[in-house]
Amino acid sequence: MRKNCTIGLLGGIGPWAGLDVHQKILELSEHKVEQDCVSIVHLSYPRDYSDRTEFLLGKTKVNPADAFVKVLRSMERQGVDVAAIICNTAHASPIIGKIRSQLLNSSMEYVNIIEETQKRLYKDRVKTVGLLATKGTYQFGLYENNFRGQLIVPSHTDQERVHNCIYDSNHGIKVKHPQVDQLLYEELQEIGNKLVQEGAEALVLGCTELPLLKELKNCFDVPVYDPNQILAEALMSEAKVISQQKRKPQIKQNIS
Repeated sequence: MRKNCTIGLLGGIGPWAGLDVHQKILELSEHKVEQDCVSIVHLSYPRDYSDRTEFLLGKTKVNPADAFVKVLRSMERQGVDVAAIICNTAHASPIIGKIRSQLLNSSMEYVNIIEETQKRLYKDRVKTVGLLATKGTYQFGLYENNFRGQLIVPSHTDQERVHNCIYDSNHGIKVKHPQVDQLLYEELQEIGNKLVQEGAEALVLGCTELPLLKELKNCFDVPVYDPNQILAEALMSEAKVISQQKRKPQIKQNIS
């Protein structure tokens, strides 16, 4: 894939999640020398982004979409061919809708982490899914929209617990990774197992911080879907398509 396609990663939301997707892309790269690795522009400016859930819940009026658009435009100027925002909650309509409206004429392709995960669930014929995510993702029904199966979500109390596992300033994944307390694993396992008992035949780790807990996928008796991995695979697939298009010889037409 040498010098043919550049992937853009809008990271920093949170920073560890961006690194996770970046690493997964490299692990998917079929290269024999480093020069054959896919080119990646990974921009991580966490100080510039307002919190997605706080905006969606009305706790701040600052829409992070404005900052995201600036970064995506910077990527485009740097020659990025296909880009992604590494955050599930950022794909709520008040955020992603504004981004789309401001980038209508962009030459970049865009890969949506929510849509790609839904496609994978449909491909695997998963009909009933349990979701672990942030409060913003739950409230705006990000995985329910366009999902052809049944989505099972935790009780409001357990939604708060999942959110705290991600955000809590003392023990949350965003601040403690990679030194996460074992009790956090146990709490998420308890909540996930409730969803399985309610009929979920698979679970989705619907916040980009959750896949950072590498052993969490092994805590359940049902398949666990990692949207970070699915996003990395979708970006690599799109990059290969773009690379093939760039390799096609240009047909010169004679103008008489």
